[in-house]
Amino acid sequence: MSRPGRSRRVSRIRSSVTATLGATPRQNYESFVEHGRLSSAFGEIVFDDHIWRVASNTNHPNGPPEGKLSFTVKSTTDDPAAPAMAKKFADFIKSVVRLDQARKQSHIATHNDTIAVARLLHAVSADIAHDPCLFSTSTFRRAEQLAKTGRMMSRSPYNVGRILQKLGKILTDAGITPHRIDYRNTTPRPSERRPGAGEEDPRMPDEAALAALARASQLVSAPPDVLRMRIVELLSCAAWRINDILRLPVDCEVFEPATRNGRPLLDAEGRQILRYGIRYLGSKGFVGDVKWIPTAMVDVARRAIGQIRELTAEARRTAEWMERHPGRAWLADPFKLASPDRILTGEELVRALQLNAATGVGAYARTNHIPLSSCSTAHIWRYRVGDVERALLGRHKAIQGKAALKRSEYLLLIQRNFLNAQRGICPSVIDIVQDHHVRDFLKSRGNCLSIFERFDLRDSDGRPYALLTHQIRHFLNTIAAEGGLGEVERATWSGRSDIRSNDVYDHESASQLADKARALLETGRMHGHVADTYRRMAPVDRKAFSLVQLATVHTTDIGMCTHDWGTAPCPHHGACADCRDCAVVKGDPVHRARIELLLAEEETTLARALVEIGKETYGASNYVEHHRRMVGGYRRMLAIHDDPDIEDGDVVQMEPEPERRGLLEDAQLV
Repeated sequence: MSRPGRSRRVSRIRSSVTATLGATPRQNYESFVEHGRLSSAFGEIVFDDHIWRVASNTNHPNGPPEGKLSFTVKSTTDDPAAPAMAKKFADFIKSVVRLDQARKQSHIATHNDTIAVARLLHAVSADIAHDPCLFSTSTFRRAEQLAKTGRMMSRSPYNVGRILQKLGKILTDAGITPHRIDYRNTTPRPSERRPGAGEEDPRMPDEAALAALARASQLVSAPPDVLRMRIVELLSCAAWRINDILRLPVDCEVFEPATRNGRPLLDAEGRQILRYGIRYLGSKGFVGDVKWIPTAMVDVARRAIGQIRELTAEARRTAEWMERHPGRAWLADPFKLASPDRILTGEELVRALQLNAATGVGAYARTNHIPLSSCSTAHIWRYRVGDVERALLGRHKAIQGKAALKRSEYLLLIQRNFLNAQRGICPSVIDIVQDHHVRDFLKSRGNCLSIFERFDLRDSDGRPYALLTHQIRHFLNTIAAEGGLGEVERATWSGRSDIRSNDVYDHESASQLADKARALLETGRMHGHVADTYRRMAPVDRKAFSLVQLATVHTTDIGMCTHDWGTAPCPHHGACADCRDCAVVKGDPVHRARIELLLAEEETTLARALVEIGKETYGASNYVEHHRRMVGGYRRMLAIHDDPDIEDGDVVQMEPEPERRGLLEDAQLV
């Protein structure tokens, strides 16, 4: 069963354009568009054109040099006569795309996704002349419904909702609409679907697969396998993203004296204990930091870093050589730094590139765009050194990320095809290990056999084990949550800039949470009617009482719910703040922030309901009473968070005033 009230992480644009205090929505709109016009993103373009041709930033060596962004009513190719979006709407979307590109160098496909979803908003806003200043939440809901028909949209429902929410947030933050756009993407990310009863959670690794991975780590011997296994071992040492590991700097190790209460920590022999950490560059809005490694995993991490350095040393030397000789590609002696006009025979080209003897020189040259020299004949091929080096330099892919590091300063450098020796290693082209290299190592794909399949490590059904790199991150986050690591500490350790994203990595089951709640009850750290009854009972009866009263527990975005869903559905769904089963986790920053937001929304809604009372609208009094109860509940929750006499981490059950009797629609005052 999915957990009620879970907040979902959404993609955000952080634009420098925000609402100006005292300005009208129209003035804010004009300011936003002006920022878009003046931006330097995409270089020199004609802003008012409805088709932009911009430089493509794809990393594929044979990729197109140019991409296209079409601000048209329908998806189009190169038709300059294709109907353009209405000017006010088009100017807004153009500014969104250009400011997003200025903030983060995105792929052309990402911008086209934004434009494709924007066409939905354009299609449903004809009644308001496609004017962004007149958009409302209902405009976004109509766009979502249009997407569900499939007539205009082939993207997944989750991505459509994500982009709609992003656009709504931009309109609100920039003050372009008179009222807040309160659209929320309610479609869960496909990989984040909560498992049902009896289902295994696909985001968590199978324990047998982890045991098989440990066995495989003892069996690997070939350098390509050893390199990838050490990367996987680093994943197990802390809550990494795979990209953070792949972009580690070569000088990543950090040693720092360990202290406690300002005093140095010493081992049994009186020597200073050193903390061990790994410096990384950060991603997804989290700035670079040091990830401190738990003591039990320090030896594993240090061995992994040391062996990775050894296996990548040759590639790093080549990268350093090319940085000392800009514009020249590395060739084997005696061809290194030869005159660009020197002519090489096919045999000399093989020696210069250290190609496998079985490699066909002609085929290799054609594949890598090395042109024939003008002195070639029908039977004898010749190649100019300058042309060879130019082709080799063109095969170097850009390294993703914003860190200003030289190629030689990265840890995980490899020679081209080092991980696929069947193609023949090319020592002149230096790559950085990619995530698909590790992904294929842990899970078979096509003709790429995983390490489990190559060592015949299989489950009880005879299938080779499989793992995903992100499953290990989920596993470590769950262990940290079960061990009581705080929300802020867990987010920092995991490299997350928003602690609300911890929610996605919380895989504690209802029974595990119930165990925690019972432990708090037994140690006197639970407060409320259940705790009061527990303390009045004879000690011999308390265990059975706690097992019945706290059979299952699940988390919500404002606290914990102690209702036993196994015996009955929730009678107060959507009214957690006015329910005795709702419990506040004192000091939880995520819960508190959500309560403050909900309180503000309830106070606004209550004010509107009171206006309807003044107009004598039929049934308005029912809404006024409900919203008053909810406002009161949220205020009591905040009072619990602010109570200095309650220890952080204590669980406090709510007491509605007056107590609710029966279902929400039957609630009555006592």
